[in-house]
Amino acid sequence: MGIWSFWLFLGVGLLVIELFTVSTTCLYVGIGALAAMVAAFLGGEWMATIVTFLLTSFLLYALTYRWRHRIIRVLHKGGEQGATGMDALIGRSGKVFAASDSLRMKIDGDVWQVRPIDKETLLTPGEDVRVVGYDSIILEVEKLN
Repeated sequence: MGIWSFWLFLGVGLLVIELFTVSTTCLYVGIGALAAMVAAFLGGEWMATIVTFLLTSFLLYALTYRWRHRIIRVLHKGGEQGATGMDALIGRSGKVFAASDSLRMKIDGDVWQVRPIDKETLLTPGEDVRVVGYDSIILEVEKLN
């Protein structure tokens, strides 16, 4: 067996591991290993294959870092989990009520400060609203018609 077989087993193994993980790290390193295998096929010695492996893995990471979360979603379709934390509040609706200094709404027994997503919109107590986002711990809402 030649150098190429080491890189083939490493690359395929890492790509299989990527199927069961929630990061793109094994994907980048696995593709880097397959690139090193190609370098070995082209006559590269150990040092050339190691350099190919490192450069390919680093470049893939550097070039796709910005889109990493989208790549993860595509790779792990079907395994999505429900929203948690503040994201779980988006889409919920309720009535606005007045507090001493701000408007608030109650969701599942918790009281949240709210403000309209559209700065020109005026909210009054008793209006029905839907959560469309958040800024820190303040919910941004829109009026329901």
